[in-house]
Amino acid sequence: MYHYQLEFVLIGMPEEIVSIFSGLEPLERFTHEVKSFASPADAPDSCDWPLNTWVIASDEAGASVKALREKFGKNARLILCTSHADKLTADTLDEIAFVWPLPLTATFARHEATRLLQKIKEEKDAWFNRQYVDLIIDTLPDMVWFKDMPGCHLKVNLAFCDAVGKTREDVTNKYHAYIWGLSGEEAEYGEEVCRRSEEEVAKAGHTLHSEETVFHAHRGLCELSIFKTPVRDENGKIVGTVGIARDVTKEKEAREKILTLARTDSLTGLYNRHYFYERMNRHRKGDSITLCYIDLDHFKEVNDTYGHKAGDDAMIAASNLLKECFEDGFITRMGGDEFIVTLFDKPDRPALETRIRNFMEKAKDLFSKDERMKHLSMSIGIASSGPEDFEIEDLVHQSDAAMYWSKDHGRDTYAFYEDICGSLKKE
Repeated sequence: MYHYQLEFVLIGMPEEIVSIFSGLEPLERFTHEVKSFASPADAPDSCDWPLNTWVIASDEAGASVKALREKFGKNARLILCTSHADKLTADTLDEIAFVWPLPLTATFARHEATRLLQKIKEEKDAWFNRQYVDLIIDTLPDMVWFKDMPGCHLKVNLAFCDAVGKTREDVTNKYHAYIWGLSGEEAEYGEEVCRRSEEEVAKAGHTLHSEETVFHAHRGLCELSIFKTPVRDENGKIVGTVGIARDVTKEKEAREKILTLARTDSLTGLYNRHYFYERMNRHRKGDSITLCYIDLDHFKEVNDTYGHKAGDDAMIAASNLLKECFEDGFITRMGGDEFIVTLFDKPDRPALETRIRNFMEKAKDLFSKDERMKHLSMSIGIASSGPEDFEIEDLVHQSDAAMYWSKDHGRDTYAFYEDICGSLKKE
């Protein structure tokens, strides 16, 4: 991706050393040019020295650091060759990259020149790698952060800054509570949760997934899907974590909508027949169970007389009343004008009968207020099972049979399967 042209400027170097630099094999993505001058004064003043200029100068040629800076500018990297390294001041040492001893031997010069090329390449590769990382994480719409084990944020991306409403400079080297604007007990709890999270990742030694709800600076409450991975040093010791968080709020909302559509009846909002059987077969877990099978009496007459709009209104009215009267029940529209209220226990019979009668009275009162529905009533069949294993289809059949017994015996009533099963067998 990149290519660098290096300039090696040798000041006061013998021909043998100049030949060594001229004969260096360029490394991948690099070329170099060697220029040699007897003293700094011999170098052209008007030369626009490039950024990648390395000056190797002997102080015996009058190459003071000050003179070199004036000649080659502040961006040139300086290597001072001297036999008086012990006399160099701290200020001088701060201005130079390396000190090479005089006199320079061919072996030392060749070795150090080769190492210098490798060092320059490593620096350039490292610089580009940092650029790659920055470009990648800042391009991502997901939040990205790097933390040490105590939880200090060492590096974050722009999406992270957008989420917390702070600049990168303000976030860097800060902790969770400050970044998310927490205080008091909330801050202490937040820091503790973060510490435990980092410890769990370090203990696991691999990527862990979690979900968290946060208050996004611009989007409000957001659901995040978070992956945290341990970061190791060259010895394999875990020294921190990298975290990636994706805002899945809309995805979760979409999934919930899809699940709702798949599980519920579009007209009434009650659970549908398919989900009823899924729920019964997958989640019963040995509970006692009671089914109340409900059918609307005279519903066909409402449709035939007043049209399907009236029928839909009757369905919705009955469904809303079921939700009101059986808040603890799993309520299903089985199809047409039939419903099942599932109670995940075997309630006391007198208490259940009271609930059923109250429901039927409320239903008659509700229907009487609408001319189109005034003849509607309810026929209900009830069947129960203990916690022992049973076939849900058998229990549905029992409650359905009890409901039809109610319809056959005058309607607007209810029956328990256990009371009428004998007469059903005779029939």
